[in-house]
Amino acid sequence: MTFYNAYCVDEITILKWNGCDEWNEPLSGEIISVKGYVEYKTRLVRDIKGEERVSTVMIYLPKKIDKLLGRPLSHEDRLIVGEESIERSIISISQPKAFSRPHYEVNLS
Repeated sequence: MTFYNAYCVDEITILKWNGCDEWNEPLSGEIISVKGYVEYKTRLVRDIKGEERVSTVMIYLPKKIDKLLGRPLSHEDRLIVGEESIERSIISISQPKAFSRPHYEVNLS
């Protein structure tokens, strides 16, 4: 996994979504810090509903975060990029075919 050590240099904080209680209030989640690669570029992407939205940030995350989360990355999770204090929502999650280096490509709002 030297690939990830070389390119994953940006600090990403994942605010894990743990579901809702019986009153439909969000349960407290976990905060997980990982390394990824952040690319600031404006793109037009489709969200989970199929609507076009503007994304200003794309993050490459190693697939190994599934072990930290205990599940695959979800659209309900929130991400904080670097030293920002803004919780960004996930627009789209893709898993390109990469047999030797599985990873997520995540577009954020």
